Formats: sequence, C-alpha cells, structure tokens
Amino acid sequence: MKIEEIREKLDRFYQSEYAEMTVKELLTDTSNIALPTMVQTRAILELKNFVDLREVTMRVRVPKSTGKIVNVQVMTRPDYDSWTEGSALSAGDPTLTSKSITIAPFGKVTKISDLLANTSAINFVEQIGRLHGACVRQGILDKIVDGMAGVSSPNTVSIGAAGDATEANFTLSNVASAISENLADGHVPDFIVTAPDKLWAAFTADYDVKQFYGALSDLLLSGEIPRALGLQWYMDPYFELAINGGSAWNGTDGEKYAIVGTKGVSAIWAALQDEPVVEVYRVGTELSNYIVTHMDGGADEGPDESICIIQHAA
Repeated sequence: MKIEEIREKLDRFYQSEYAEMTVKELLTDTSNIALPTMVQTRAILELKNFVDLREVTMRVRVPKSTGKIVNVQVMTRPDYDSWTEGSALSAGDPTLTSKSITIAPFGKVTKISDLLANTSAINFVEQIGRLHGACVRQGILDKIVDGMAGVSSPNTVSIGAAGDATEANFTLSNVASAISENLADGHVPDFIVTAPDKLWAAFTADYDVKQFYGALSDLLLSGEIPRALGLQWYMDPYFELAINGGSAWNGTDGEKYAIVGTKGVSAIWAALQDEPVVEVYRVGTELSNYIVTHMDGGADEGPDESICIIQHAA
C-alpha cells in the first residue's frame, strides 16, 4: 500500500462516526474492528515514514505451515569458465549455503488502561499506532543488523588504534576501502547502514572537497541524504545499540560502526506477513483489554563476502 493510500484510509476514519467515539465505546461496540485496523494502518505509515531496513534484504515469504525454522538457500558466485569450440562443457555449479532463520514474534503490547479507554479514537490511533509502529521498525532493524553484523566476513576496514579505548569516526576514504573489499570478491555494494552521528562525521570530514558541496547542502537544507560513493546511506539512531549488543560505543577493540553491503544479497528477511498485525484481546480475570502489534520474522546474512564491516581496530 502506498503512503498516499494509507493517509487517505486514515483520513476517512477521522471523518467517520467512529472518530467521535472514545476507545471504550469502540471496544464495547460491534464495530470494534475499526480500532485495531486503524492502529495497524498508522503503524504501517510509521514504517514507511522512516528507515525500514527490509528494503535492502532478500525477502522471503514464509508459508504459515513451515514452522519456526526456515531454511533459505544462498548462492555464492563462482568464477567464470572458458572453453574451446567443439569441446565438451563441464558444469560449474555455484556453491550453495543453507541459512537457517528462526521465525519469532516481536512487537509491542499495551494495556488499555481507564485513562487510555477514555481518550478519543483519533488520539489513540495516532499515538498507539505511531509508538507500536516505531517498536516494530526497531525490531526489524535490530534483527537485520544483527544478522549482517554476526557475519564471519573476511572483509573489514579498521579505524582508530587498538587499545586506545576511544570511539572512532570513519571517513569517506574508509567507506571507499570497504567498497573495494566487497568489489574484490565480486560483489557491487550499493548501501551502507550506520548511525546519524557517524554519517554526519563522515560527510563533514570531507567538507573541503568541492564536488561534495552540493550534496551536503541537500542534507543541510532538506534533510535528504545524498548518495555518496554510489551508496544509499541508511541511518538510524538505534543502529549503535543494535550492532553493539545493546551497549553504547566506547572504543572497545573490534566494536562495529557501519555495514557496507549489496541490496537483495547481503541480508535475508523471512516473515509470515508483510506488515504488522494488530489485535485487541481481553483478559477476563483482569477485566482489562490489551492491544498488541506484532510481526513474526527473522533475519540472517547472505554471502559473507558481500558484507564489509567498518570497525574499531583490534
């Protein structure tokens, strides 16, 4: 669903009779399906308005009868063959690697307290949909980053000095080195994932390069991140914790600052559904209602050589 269609769907709800009701009225009415449907719509809009890292992955739609473990075949590009005219050809099969992805539910559950129950449907949909959508987006990013960061890749670019216990910033020159590492293994990288402060440090460190003025101006004035060195730059404030096991960067030897890879190759995303699901359920013993937004998915890395990690020297 396109952003325009999502906004139109929300606008129709806000102009309907249900928008004038409280959450409690919607939950006790036969039309209570409107509430989770609109929260889902607002959550999807939140995903589309910010970084949704699924767009860089090879997406795998998982049949519901598959179970918790999904096996995905990843092909490694072989070297080319040559032959002479009239000679018999020998098949050179690509190397197949099986990646096992664990499908697990994640999202957010919120108890609909008396205070929330007596708010207007519009406010509830906007706030809970936005918050739950952000939680799902965070979970998607965390799983995909963990998958790529856990790679046993021979491709790394080290910055800083081993043992200095000082957080390091990378430059565009370091990114160019990471691109070269992947290119040498036959992969053409087209994206980089990092945190906003690392992106800014990389761009401003090369501010004196005249050819970069225009692109940096776009970032300063419009907030649009320019393509630099042929890469689409993805930044997310949660990236620091996602790639560093929940801890902030502190200059530990080997800590990771950015991932350079190829879209549709370097990461795999497998899920039971394309968009988050929203449900309302009641716990009778508590006399309480809950709203849950969730997805069922998991991630892993693609071919190891398609990923280069920019990390602190070790």
